[in-house]
Amino acid sequence: MKTLSVRTPDGRAEVRADEEVARPDAFVEACLGFETRGSDERRLIDGMDVVLKAGPLARSGARRHALRRLLLRAPAPAEAEFRNLVWLRKRLFRAPRPIAAVTVLRGGRPVRQLLATEAVTGVDAAAHAWRAADGATSARWSRELGRELGRMHALRFLHGDLYPRNLLVGEPANDGSPGHGRALVWLDAWSGGPTAWRRGSLRRVEQDLGAWFSAAADWMPADEQSLLLAEYVDARAANGRPVRDAGRLVARIQRARRVELARLERDRKRLRGGAFPIAGWDPPVPVDVRASSPSR
Repeated sequence: MKTLSVRTPDGRAEVRADEEVARPDAFVEACLGFETRGSDERRLIDGMDVVLKAGPLARSGARRHALRRLLLRAPAPAEAEFRNLVWLRKRLFRAPRPIAAVTVLRGGRPVRQLLATEAVTGVDAAAHAWRAADGATSARWSRELGRELGRMHALRFLHGDLYPRNLLVGEPANDGSPGHGRALVWLDAWSGGPTAWRRGSLRRVEQDLGAWFSAAADWMPADEQSLLLAEYVDARAANGRPVRDAGRLVARIQRARRVELARLERDRKRLRGGAFPIAGWDPPVPVDVRASSPSR
């Protein structure tokens, strides 16, 4: 990975770029060209087909990230996601190849950012694809989601933003790249990272599933919810971080989901034009671990 600093009219830009990027300054120019916060765009830059996610940080966000940078040495969101995508791909999760991350600083405060990733073809947003798929296909995706998320958590990694909009699905990759044979593509993991293991216990793993089910419980059939949870439990055990009490874990997932619904109630813009999710949700507990020893 290349790391460099570039002077801009807005201040100074810190750039993290893949070794294959010949002109990191092209991504700085693209970053400065974005005016709408949160906008995405697909472009051909430096001979690469990339998806750009860029824009200025809101004033409150800029202050928050400046404090995190000063006190915790925490990276800005674009750089954090660049690092997390590298982490996921090294461990054979299917995720877009990160091309460049740009953070524009003014007076030491991040004011603008960009993340460029390699475009992924042949996939669709999870919610749309799930609704259109036949039962066998959606069941296969449910199993893979439980299996991959269980492995992710067992490896001490939190996604941190696991809403259905941040997962793509399609035909399994067959190009020999990281994630070969997998149908799910993981996006927007900037707020998570390899921090799920502290002082001997897993932290906040229920929040990933709570975020997922805050929307997906509306369109995932009950049998697929059961498949997801059962595969999750099996994957945790297979990777050395077993779920000791599935009932307790499901109760925590339910609480995390209620927190997500309360956030939507307070800020309806988070719905992005969609309908408010159903309020009730009573997931099945995987039968094979009901009687496991207590404590997670």
